[in-house]
Amino acid sequence: MATCKQTNRARRVALRRQRGAVAMVAAIWISAAIAAFGAIDVGNFFLVRRQLQQSADLAAVAAAETIGSAGGCTAATASAQDSATANGLPTSGKVDVLCGRWDPTANPTSPYFSTTGTPMNAAKVTVNQAVPYFFMVGPARTLSATATAKATNIRSFSIATSVATLSGGAINGLLNGLLHTSLNLSAVSYQGLASTQVKLGDLALALGAGSIAELLTTQVTVGQLAAALQVAANQGNTLSATLSTALGTIVAAIPPGAKISVGSMLSVGLGDPQAAVSATVTVLDALMVAAEVANGQSAIDLGVALNLGPIANISAQAMVTQPPVIAVGEAGQNPDGTWRASAHAAQVRLFLNLQLVNTQVGGTSILSSIVKITLLNLPIYIEVGPGTAYLSSTQCSTQRATSYSQIVASTGATAICIGGDASSNLTNTTNPTQCNQPAAITTVNALGLNLVNISAGTTSPPSGVNLALQNSKSTTFTFNGVVGDSDDYQTTNTNGLGSATGGLLAQLAGSLGTSLHASLLGLDVTALLLPVITAIVGLLTPILNSLDAILIPLLQLLGVQIGVSTVHDLGLACGQAQLVN
Repeated sequence: MATCKQTNRARRVALRRQRGAVAMVAAIWISAAIAAFGAIDVGNFFLVRRQLQQSADLAAVAAAETIGSAGGCTAATASAQDSATANGLPTSGKVDVLCGRWDPTANPTSPYFSTTGTPMNAAKVTVNQAVPYFFMVGPARTLSATATAKATNIRSFSIATSVATLSGGAINGLLNGLLHTSLNLSAVSYQGLASTQVKLGDLALALGAGSIAELLTTQVTVGQLAAALQVAANQGNTLSATLSTALGTIVAAIPPGAKISVGSMLSVGLGDPQAAVSATVTVLDALMVAAEVANGQSAIDLGVALNLGPIANISAQAMVTQPPVIAVGEAGQNPDGTWRASAHAAQVRLFLNLQLVNTQVGGTSILSSIVKITLLNLPIYIEVGPGTAYLSSTQCSTQRATSYSQIVASTGATAICIGGDASSNLTNTTNPTQCNQPAAITTVNALGLNLVNISAGTTSPPSGVNLALQNSKSTTFTFNGVVGDSDDYQTTNTNGLGSATGGLLAQLAGSLGTSLHASLLGLDVTALLLPVITAIVGLLTPILNSLDAILIPLLQLLGVQIGVSTVHDLGLACGQAQLVN
């Protein structure tokens, strides 16, 4: 009996233990199932989030591609909505679009996007979707994804201060003179090359440059550039067999020569030069500019031609008939007021450095006995027939014929300035002539002490003496997106240049009286030393008048009679969209 009781008790204990083990196993399985179901929900959230990011990316690109159209932000918002819907966003989803400008120059901190600034070139798109739980309990979870894309409309154009023609004989003669060749191509061949576009990205590839920035620093001969243009044009399938043969003839005829920087031909006005990868130039323009740059980099020394004998020492440099300047960039202005895409050229650029040694001021007056000037230096920059062009606006559509750009060209008669930076204007290819730093004219020795500095211009704000002898004439040109049609070359001119240049240095002398300033230990003492300044102006005036009598006939001998600016459209690259964030 005792044995039976013990057996029953053992059985009951075993059963209780079995029931406890089953409960534990069941709890483990239930926990595992809950975790698995939760993992499915979490995995679904990640999957939807990934799909939302893809939708946001594509929607941002679509919005950026159309933001530069006539519809502006409205069209961009519609494009983003359509793109998101086409890429799987349900009707319950929401698309928010912010239109603005992506510009590292104006917005120097990441993400470089702002809803202000013109022209608009970017869109920030946020896509939202409420995603319910499959197994877990709770309200639907709202997921979102954001993307920013920019699309820059880039125009390429050139400005020259002489009228361009496509006469076969004229271009043969010009190229033969520049390249030392004996070409005899037809006008039809040159017209074909003038309408054949090459992307800067293809040109970079042909020259072995890894980026547009590297392309601009690449050194090539004109022959190497011509060969690269041929490769790039074939790469873009824009060169017919006949034109390829014509360009090959040019390549074979060009002898070895000096190397030039590709950047010396192009003025790329973009914060990110790589954005110009789809910008275009024409084969003929690139070849002509390269040939002229290779042969026109050295300035002419005119010191002997402007000799004034014992009156003054003069050093003079001139650049005559500057090559066309090519600009590549986006419309509008930078925060500092400069234009993003601009080009500047002139018929004649002239730098004069006028020096008077051991000069006496005041004649026989008491002033002459106490004031001595050991060296008087006057740096003068003169530009005859200047022309400046800038890209003011662009608008793209689905058709090249209805896409357009507006380029403002200004042509003046003569610009002249005195400044510490006067000589730098010789190589200025972007902005109108301006001396931005005062020029140190002389140090006055009074009673044996070199204390007083005389300068031309102002120190606050810094500026030289700037004078335009005839107001420039501005003309707005409208170009469509078609290369090779009748609007490719447009010209503005300023008549009466000969009369405007008459007495140009005498006119400069007339402005010196109010432009010279005296400082003593950093303090302005102009009013106290007005007799000295008046004496200096009286000393310079007859010398400048004498120089006028020599300079004006020299300019006329160089053929400078009329200011003409010709703007040549080289192509519009619309809506090259890319994700930036």
